Amino acid sequence: MLSRLDPSMFNRIFTYSEYLEFITSLVAKGLSSGPDQSEKLTHFTKLNFQRLKRIYKTLQLSARIPTIVKDIESDMLWVVIVESWCGDVPQSIPYMEAISQLSDKIKFRIILRDQNPRIMDRFLTNGTRSIPKLICLNPKTFEVVGTWGPRPEGARNLVKTMLGDPAITADMRKEAVQRWYMENKGQELMDELGAMVQTWDGILLDQHLTDAEYGKLNVNRLLI
Repeated sequence: MLSRLDPSMFNRIFTYSEYLEFITSLVAKGLSSGPDQSEKLTHFTKLNFQRLKRIYKTLQLSARIPTIVKDIESDMLWVVIVESWCGDVPQSIPYMEAISQLSDKIKFRIILRDQNPRIMDRFLTNGTRSIPKLICLNPKTFEVVGTWGPRPEGARNLVKTMLGDPAITADMRKEAVQRWYMENKGQELMDELGAMVQTWDGILLDQHLTDAEYGKLNVNRLLI
């Protein structure tokens, strides 16, 4: 049996447009998301917000994505864990939003890492709270269907290689990863999400419940 999340675990859930409004407010106030506040985090929040808007406006989905999404037979709920200061977030969630807009089968929602520690700690990467982390859920049962994140494989491998070189600083790694994203233009991310959508759809088809079985679960549909 797959693991299941309790809907009561979720704190403050955003649609993509609500998340944009939230970040707009943070930038206007000179703040970042999360309990820690600093000039550096505020700077990254403002920078990431600019990236987020630019990428969503200019991104181009690969030709395969509409075909894959059109063939989805199951409803699925995507919940991505983020923070405003994380440089990987604006490189990923615009594509998730754009893909979800192609089908009413996909509901896309956003939550903040530090407001949802019980959820974040279920999806650690090598023991760390790395974000963004996308979780696909069965919207009727809240069973976990699969996850993605925090980076496409190419970016992960780049970071792993740089971590092995003591001469490369954290700032140098961040710059190199951002260059990788700019050059890749979301292609690897879309390839990975496209493959996962097909896998997740197959898993969900095996989880279909009757109305009576669903009623017994009494699941709060607060995310839908």
